Amino acid sequence: MLILILILAKLKVLFPKNLFLLNKTLNNKLIAFILIAILAVLIYSNSFFAPFTLDDFSSIVNNYAIENPLDFPAIWKFYSNRFILYFTISLNYFFNGTAVFGYHVVNISIHILNGMLVYLILNYILGLEEFSGKMTHQYRNIISLLSSFIFICHPVQVNAVTYIIQRTASLAAMFYLLSILLYIKFRLQKKIRYFILVMLFTVMAMFTKENTITIPFMLILIEFMFFLKDGSFTWKKRIPVIFVLLLTVPIIPCTNLLLKGYSQSDPDVTFKASTSMSRLHYFYTQMNVILDYIRKIFIPYNLNFDYGNDYPISKTIWENNSYISFIILFCIGITALMMVKRNKLLSLGILWFFIGLSVESSFISIKDVYFEHRLYFPLAGFVIFLAGLTLIPVKDSITEKRYTKTLCIIFCFMIVCYSGVTIYRNYIFSDITRLWSDVIKKAPKNDRAYSILATEYLNLFEEYLEEKSKNPGYADQERESYLDYAEKGFLKAIELNDSNSTAHCNLSKVYLLKGEYEKSISEAQESNRISRSKYAYNNLGNAYLKLGKTEEAINAFLKGYELDNRCTFILKALGNVYYDINNYEKAEYYYSEFLKYNKYAPENEEVEARLEIIKSNKKE
Repeated sequence: MLILILILAKLKVLFPKNLFLLNKTLNNKLIAFILIAILAVLIYSNSFFAPFTLDDFSSIVNNYAIENPLDFPAIWKFYSNRFILYFTISLNYFFNGTAVFGYHVVNISIHILNGMLVYLILNYILGLEEFSGKMTHQYRNIISLLSSFIFICHPVQVNAVTYIIQRTASLAAMFYLLSILLYIKFRLQKKIRYFILVMLFTVMAMFTKENTITIPFMLILIEFMFFLKDGSFTWKKRIPVIFVLLLTVPIIPCTNLLLKGYSQSDPDVTFKASTSMSRLHYFYTQMNVILDYIRKIFIPYNLNFDYGNDYPISKTIWENNSYISFIILFCIGITALMMVKRNKLLSLGILWFFIGLSVESSFISIKDVYFEHRLYFPLAGFVIFLAGLTLIPVKDSITEKRYTKTLCIIFCFMIVCYSGVTIYRNYIFSDITRLWSDVIKKAPKNDRAYSILATEYLNLFEEYLEEKSKNPGYADQERESYLDYAEKGFLKAIELNDSNSTAHCNLSKVYLLKGEYEKSISEAQESNRISRSKYAYNNLGNAYLKLGKTEEAINAFLKGYELDNRCTFILKALGNVYYDINNYEKAEYYYSEFLKYNKYAPENEEVEARLEIIKSNKKE
């Protein structure tokens, strides 16, 4: 991040030409950047140790593809569409492993830089000739700064900043904002280097998240709104630029067609159609979703991390009042177009919001219909809209001063309130049980939430068993009840959605720990019927072993091995079972594979001791 800032500074994007003179303009910008950084760090200070959750595990913790950041083919093979994102994740993994602190530092740094970019974009737009008579330089800086503060502190941003894998939203937004800023610089200074950088960051954005395919259309909108009257930039010059911009649009679709697809673990894959919802059903539902997004932007009440399947689906335009939402949104869009001549900033803010949501909230069916992290980039449109309110004409200078002071007071009040809610949301994120209990409270029909909360209780119970094995006299009645909590949670998840394979799989493990082996086998088999899983095969194998069915256990473990030949618990299980039946050749192979991929685990000593026994037996 620091390297990127230095490069941009060198290219005079972030700072003016006379950087080292420390003039008034520079001081204003430096102070603004420092204040933005301080605000972000303060309100996100309680999120630095927020644990991994949901897709973090499949995309980071248990993701073999990101283990080596220099292994570009491996990253490209699984994540060609989001190569830039997973390369940054891979770098994080290389330096931080599974320690969450480093990931949060990067996410918050990206968020800070985005706040700076919003400030600069507003500053440049408000500095255009058509706005020069409407506000002073000082007032322009204040409005830009307050607007960027709102972008930084707004609580809907938490899902994209604190939820680690949703760096995809903030990182894509960073490249998106850089493209817009550099295009404005290109139009103001007519230097081709800025346009080259625009193309570079546009391509990087498209290889971070697919919804950035809208960048060319956003740049064309800005061109026609603010630079159409520029006589020096004739149509002969303008058309080639527009053509080159539009050439970037097919990059992602072509990548999808020409290269192998994406990883199934990739969260929120934009172009992955939902198997349970048609495009029209998704579109009708999104009318209500977008209106609810707007409500949460103005009044961030009842925010939720994961709505799952607890959001009402509209199968017709008349269902759930989707037609009313459509009419309201249509009127807002028409109003934005009608305001272009009167207040371009208000119009840009509204159109920015709709363009930012146009991919994920339209006809492209996505499995989850509602996620607040999708508002990350569109929120910049909201703060531009707020800045546009300052340009509303008033009767006289006295009224104008009062209006300006009132707006600034309102902005400051919003910043304080939003910051408080953001701090609270980060507090919710800081504990897994607290987070998913909050989700269930707000979305009681979300089977995924029940399953994940139950999984956390299951993990806590296993930690308790480990402590108890070290100290047999240790007992904690409350922690012993965690296994019952887990069972109830998984049963509730299955009640809400019988096709929840994860709930069936983990319920199998609960029954295994309770000694109810036939039930464990039944749930593991049901889980594999829905979706084959190495975890379910591991539970199945362990249950068969408890019943003395060694052959069935081996077959189950081997099926798990087929799914993932680097899975350490499967490798160890196969090594153990072959060791116990004196098949030392196979035991040696699987133990060796285990040590190959499980270099730092304390259980290695046991495996190494067994390998020594095997080698001595061979000699004899």
